[in-house]
Amino acid sequence: MIILLFPLTGAFSQSESANHEGPIYPSAIFRLQKADQGIWDNLFAIPYIDENGFAENFRLKNLKATNGFLNNTLSNSHSPVIPGSDICPPVIHTSFEGNPLTPFYLPPVGYYASEVSMAISNAGKIVSISNGWIRYYNQNGTLTFSDSLYHLGNSLIDVHVMYDPKKDRFVFGSQYGYTNFENAFQVLGVSVAFSKSNNPVDGWNFYFLPDTEFNDNAIGDYPQLGISDDEIFITDLRYNYGGNITHSAIVQMDKNAGYSGEPFMNAQFYKVTLSARTKGAIEVASGGSTTYGPNMFFIMGYENGNPSNKYFVLEITNTMASGQAVLKTYGPVHSNITYSGAGISYQPNGIPLNEALAPDNEAVQTVFYENGIMQFCQNSLVNGRAGIILGRIKGIPNNLSCAAKTISDPALYLQFPSIAYAGNSSSDNSAIVGIQHTGENTYPGLSAVYVNSAFDISELTTVKNGTDTINGLWGDYSGICRRYNHPGEVWFEGQYGSTVFPAINWITKLTKPSNCQGQSIVSIIPAVKIKPDVKIYPNPFSNATSISFTIDEPQNVSLKIFDGNGKTVKNLVDGWCEQGLYELQLSTMEIEAGIYFLQFVAGAYSESKEISVIK
Repeated sequence: MIILLFPLTGAFSQSESANHEGPIYPSAIFRLQKADQGIWDNLFAIPYIDENGFAENFRLKNLKATNGFLNNTLSNSHSPVIPGSDICPPVIHTSFEGNPLTPFYLPPVGYYASEVSMAISNAGKIVSISNGWIRYYNQNGTLTFSDSLYHLGNSLIDVHVMYDPKKDRFVFGSQYGYTNFENAFQVLGVSVAFSKSNNPVDGWNFYFLPDTEFNDNAIGDYPQLGISDDEIFITDLRYNYGGNITHSAIVQMDKNAGYSGEPFMNAQFYKVTLSARTKGAIEVASGGSTTYGPNMFFIMGYENGNPSNKYFVLEITNTMASGQAVLKTYGPVHSNITYSGAGISYQPNGIPLNEALAPDNEAVQTVFYENGIMQFCQNSLVNGRAGIILGRIKGIPNNLSCAAKTISDPALYLQFPSIAYAGNSSSDNSAIVGIQHTGENTYPGLSAVYVNSAFDISELTTVKNGTDTINGLWGDYSGICRRYNHPGEVWFEGQYGSTVFPAINWITKLTKPSNCQGQSIVSIIPAVKIKPDVKIYPNPFSNATSISFTIDEPQNVSLKIFDGNGKTVKNLVDGWCEQGLYELQLSTMEIEAGIYFLQFVAGAYSESKEISVIK
């Protein structure tokens, strides 16, 4: 994503009153042709283009060179999981290596940003896409397909993939064009692909949206993807060849034609003229628990390089087929929290992490719409270093209100969050947020928080510890997806520092905590080979006790408490755990006085111990 610091003129009213703008009608209606080999062949006929002459260079102009590959031995001593929170963090289950390192290399910056996106189907099929690479996995982490994304429609960067729960298909969008992966790189437009079945191995139907189709003498950047009941939506920043943002485009497309592989797909776009006070990228607010329609909502931050607390809500009011679709804008809505550029983030040994938007990164990252509420996450400066803002916008369209909270850590820089709905009813507005972190004493890794319906936020829990610095770009986003037929289950993929080339992304299954008041996992420390002995101290106990165990290799772990009749009283751990030492706090708030039995199972090993609760 490019840095938005340019003086612009535009159509949004300078009034602070909401909903003063009239409807925006489609600027053009067109038909996108299904891609064939002839279109791809034409891409290779493009003459050599030096990277300094193409628009993507605007992303890199403020970056500084790193000092090469590093393999430091500094220990990852910081544990951002803090005991004592009343809100339990998300539970970590299956975890495995995700997409490999992007093949793009841009001297002197290093490797291009991961910009990873992922989606999981109801059947457990996973599509993971990063800049330049695509992979399919089964839910147990088995890799079933791996290839250069450039082989699929000449896709390049700004990749996004989503699963459509009602159609049981996948959709992905990406900027496409020409590259030799090092010194020739030309973006030509946006490609959109629809899986031919619920198994991505069966192939995709491709459609190209060339920049020339907009007829606006502009180049697109940072496309975003969203899905409604009948359509998909692409938002695209548009800027001229001088690097000035002129407007954004929202493209509305018939997804059913894409799934069926029709020769042409109907589409129309809306020109959203930007002003000196509305420069943010437009994020698509797809449904949290399923797709919705016929209307579609969007959010835009007020990204002007200065502190702000304003957001705009946009709405396309009907389907394209109805002939009555228009774009309406509402706002600004003022938040209780001010956001601003996130600043520079650092790795161990004081090495700055290069990111295309630093130090002005304040972008809204992801958003979903559920129960009449728009929940979003955003980069910002929090307590003097990079942190996260979580927000909830209610009262759409005419009674807008925005409540926000921040996530920060005094020893970490937090960036590139992604949020997914974790609830299961009209009164459940819980969510799980995946976050990328780094620190002066902590290699770049992954964390997560749980947000309950009351908008209480758990402490950070470590999802993946990094083991090395990142040599290249960091960001611009991470990926997250709800597994729609498994309420409370969310899959997260993000970038971390690794000593193993080309490992760079990590995939983790997360679930919302349950029956966990008074329970908090407080540390995960690398372990040596040791018998997975379970320790309980104190025992007996009247208030709380600490339960710890160690496993010497990744495996499924079950830790349950039974009463004297063999009935399960509490399920403490049930799922995949990485190698390490685990410590949990068990409170008497949810367990009566008496004698219980703790059963621990790790792979082929099992043991039981007696627990005595005194009140």
